[in-house]
Amino acid sequence: MHDLVLGIDEAGRGCVIGPLFLGGFLISEEDYLIDKLNDLGVTDSKLLVAKKRESIAKEIKKIAYGYKVIKISPADIDKYSINELEIKYSAKLINHFLPNRTYLDAPVSRAGIKKYCSSINHLCLNKKHKIIGANKMDSTNIAVAAASILAKSEREKYVKILKKTYGDFGSGYPSDSTTIDWLRWWKAKKGEWPVIVRRKWQTLNNI
Repeated sequence: MHDLVLGIDEAGRGCVIGPLFLGGFLISEEDYLIDKLNDLGVTDSKLLVAKKRESIAKEIKKIAYGYKVIKISPADIDKYSINELEIKYSAKLINHFLPNRTYLDAPVSRAGIKKYCSSINHLCLNKKHKIIGANKMDSTNIAVAAASILAKSEREKYVKILKKTYGDFGSGYPSDSTTIDWLRWWKAKKGEWPVIVRRKWQTLNNI
């Protein structure tokens, strides 16, 4: 039986439109140590263009022991703290795969990382399982980078589906002028926000 390493990362945390995607990528300790992922060009998903990211996503699935991407709806994000949701679903990924060790991108300050990881561990079936978290770990850990690629790839596919119904809203992030223009247009035309919009985001109050 191989020792297994799990990487966890998200895509879409800061967007005002669309779900949050949380990816889990499972690999054997042996493949993790001999850099099979590096050989495929795995790196922080933000450094890859969409076409390359999708190509790598297909390749890493072939060498994975397992992978899973969870979609968290805007309604749930409006109802709960986004950190609480990431803690809950990170634990679900860990319980699904039961790895020997997990690396994850912790979306908290350095001082809060220990508490964040402990909160996940509290929900895990195996309390002795080791969780290692850090800020921006997708840029320093190859398994987390692989998870980030899967999560971002799934988000991009889903955004294309949403645009067929709702029109071109850009990237869905508040920094995108196309997204802001679309929000203004929708509000003026419809009077209320569609289900794809995160309603508690400050962005909407600024419009």
